Amino acid sequence: MYRKEFIRFYGFLGIGQAGGNITKKFELAGYPCLVANSSTEDLRTRNAKNKLHFRGGQGCHKDRRKSKLLLKENMQSLIAEIKAKMPGITTLFICASAAGGTGSGMLAAVARILKAELDINICIVTVLPDKTENYQSYANTVELFQELEKLDCIGAVFILDNNYGDKLVINDIFFTHLHALLMNENGSKYGCLDRSEINNLLSTPGMATLAKIAKDNEDRIISTLVSSNIYAPIEDNKVVKYIGYMSGRSKVALDQLYSEVGTPIDTYIGTNAPANVCVLAGLTYPKKRLNEIMEQAKSNAEMIQRNMKEADDSLFGDTENMGFLNAFSDGPSKKEEKSPSIEDMMNEFL
Repeated sequence: MYRKEFIRFYGFLGIGQAGGNITKKFELAGYPCLVANSSTEDLRTRNAKNKLHFRGGQGCHKDRRKSKLLLKENMQSLIAEIKAKMPGITTLFICASAAGGTGSGMLAAVARILKAELDINICIVTVLPDKTENYQSYANTVELFQELEKLDCIGAVFILDNNYGDKLVINDIFFTHLHALLMNENGSKYGCLDRSEINNLLSTPGMATLAKIAKDNEDRIISTLVSSNIYAPIEDNKVVKYIGYMSGRSKVALDQLYSEVGTPIDTYIGTNAPANVCVLAGLTYPKKRLNEIMEQAKSNAEMIQRNMKEADDSLFGDTENMGFLNAFSDGPSKKEEKSPSIEDMMNEFL
């Protein structure tokens, strides 16, 4: 089978604006895609072939509860649209921001329901907020990962991190990484990373991370994985279940990689690839990074509550008993007399 024919097995569902943006390059490459959103304005900014508007919605302004209520009313329509637009897929990548409203609120529920309805592998692609975001973004992220942590029905979770830089550049880099893996251009008598191995990597629960380096720069693959990548940083506990490695060479030395990231259950090796591509599957969630986000949420919440409390104070504090306001008056002001009514004035003449 020609490698590009594998494209039809991998579908991409983008929920919310961020999710729709992530799917753009995959759609252009020919993968089955669907973009769904509660906002008609956001849908208009994405020139997608297949779109779904969640009926009754005009955006969720980062309100996860509102998003969930919309999903409840539109879930059957979403299922029908996926079946119609992505027949034959074996893996579905559900893409959404962790910080927003529509995507963040729906992501975990959609993953669970689609797994049950379609009986296919479900992968998650989500995005962490950067340090310039606000309380609601951080709180939404914490709530989403509390939901994802409880799911036992999903495969690989790719966690992009906006701390890396421009979010649209991050999306483009992610496409080049994942597309290179899915197309698996590699193979010689020394080894081939094949389709079943790729699918096993994608169906392995836990965080997954990728790196792609030019053929002649294989010495940079480890540093890219552990310190300079678009993904959430991996934990230093050396927990990794599987490694997939497509090398530009005929032979691959893995001792240093194992020393840095941990020893896996198995490593799938491909050789003579046009670029060096490595995927780590079955990593633990990025606890340190997520706890940073939780602390940011707490700090912002405390600041907002403090500011609101101060805003409730009177404009000049306790000035009621301060004499300076009447310091130069001749004496107590006369009691203001009530203006006579027309009836009172008429009574003067009776």
